[in-house]
Amino acid sequence: MFIQIIGPGVVGKATGEGFKRYGHIIDYVDKGEEIRGADIHFICTPENEVEDVVARIKSSKWFVGEEIIVVRSSTKPGTINSLMWKYDIHICHNPEFLRESVAEFEFLNMDRVIIGCCCKKHGDILEELYKPFQVPIIRTTPTMSEMIKLTTNAYLSTTISFWNEINQICKKFGLNSHELGSIVSLDPRIPAYGAKMHGKPFGGKCLPKDLDQMLELYEDSILLKAVKEVNRGLIDG
Repeated sequence: MFIQIIGPGVVGKATGEGFKRYGHIIDYVDKGEEIRGADIHFICTPENEVEDVVARIKSSKWFVGEEIIVVRSSTKPGTINSLMWKYDIHICHNPEFLRESVAEFEFLNMDRVIIGCCCKKHGDILEELYKPFQVPIIRTTPTMSEMIKLTTNAYLSTTISFWNEINQICKKFGLNSHELGSIVSLDPRIPAYGAKMHGKPFGGKCLPKDLDQMLELYEDSILLKAVKEVNRGLIDG
């Protein structure tokens, strides 16, 4: 298929190069370039640029109405549905769970694919596109897909902040919190992620902004506010 990647940053490049390995033709389009015709448009821009890209696709002289538009950005729940209604256009949501330093490797070795389907037809095509990766493919609504992404990152942020607090307690007793984490996470109910990845504030492009998005959705959250405060304390301290 002819796949256009709009926003060739970390996620866009990983997505494009990953699909290229399976024989697809990839066209990268930067922020200011003209949007050309394609079978599938993957939007991999920051969230605040997604609507502008959708509008540009719809107004492009190459647009005929059959193309598949897929947003990979971490949009708030309801955003995709709102854009579909506003621009009278079909849009799917396909969140990414890639770490910046190993994005291409993780795209090629993903453990699941989430497709927030705008319709059965486009969902079927995207499912076929991802089948060669031989991982579970979960089809759901765009709004659920958006919530899956934000919830995943909020949970990871929470785990890191929890273990950063445990780290502070361990220091009082001269204990190694990473050794503790390695032992505690032998319990199958306790994930190794935060147990082994702590000792400094979480950063990067995704966790802080997605946590903020969750707090915008639910301002009364005591837990997520505490997660942010723990992390801010480590940054300021």
